[in-house]
Amino acid sequence: MKKAETGSTLYIKELEEKIIDLSLRLKSRTNELNLAREKNKKTIGKLVHNLKNPVGIIYSFSDMILEDIEDTSIDKLEKYLQVIKKSADFSIQVLNSIAKYFQLEGLDSTFNFKNIDYSELVNNVLNEFKSIAEEKGITIERNFSGKSIFLTADRDKISLTIRNIINNSIRFSKENSKIKITVIENLKTIETTITDEGIGISKTDLPNIFNAFYVVNTYSEDKQKCIGLGLTIAKEVIQHHKGKITVTSTINKGTNVEMILSK
Repeated sequence: MKKAETGSTLYIKELEEKIIDLSLRLKSRTNELNLAREKNKKTIGKLVHNLKNPVGIIYSFSDMILEDIEDTSIDKLEKYLQVIKKSADFSIQVLNSIAKYFQLEGLDSTFNFKNIDYSELVNNVLNEFKSIAEEKGITIERNFSGKSIFLTADRDKISLTIRNIINNSIRFSKENSKIKITVIENLKTIETTITDEGIGISKTDLPNIFNAFYVVNTYSEDKQKCIGLGLTIAKEVIQHHKGKITVTSTINKGTNVEMILSK
């Protein structure tokens, strides 16, 4: 009889432990979902904030044209339409960026990991920005050999990451400056450093640069309005690759972005 009681007691104890474990896991998952919900709520709030101004401008200028279309000169009409187009372009840019951001948020299945030639990928991205850099007299210096460097990664996502960083470097660099890209292949990792001679980031802003919609400067050197999602997306991509991205910067001297990816 005692053996039966002992067996029953052990069974009840094991059952209690399983119930406690399930309760803790359920609580943890609930907390995760609440945090995700709160994060999405804040992100949508920032999205609305970013779109409110350009959409308002589009509405106002369209209304001005329609109210006085017969007496509006061609020059004035062209000026109004340019303002509308600029606001529409910015709105599309915001929507495209937020779409990419949400696509990356916790969706491992969207990543297509393959063995890729990283040197070729970096060169292709830099070639995309050649004419844009030349317009500002910016020299892009490639500090790596042309030999192939292979790693397992999502080609499109890594291209997007490097593209975002190079785009920031060009936009916030002064005319006739230099951007240097260094790629170092180690035994198990690949280090990529992108250094510019731009306006830099303050010590106050540095801790926040990876936050969604955080804008250090409202406008870049080319007077284009900034969204504040480029580095956020870059960090999401690098984290999905189990890598690391860090930024150091000095005001009026430039910014240094370092990425470390495992092979």
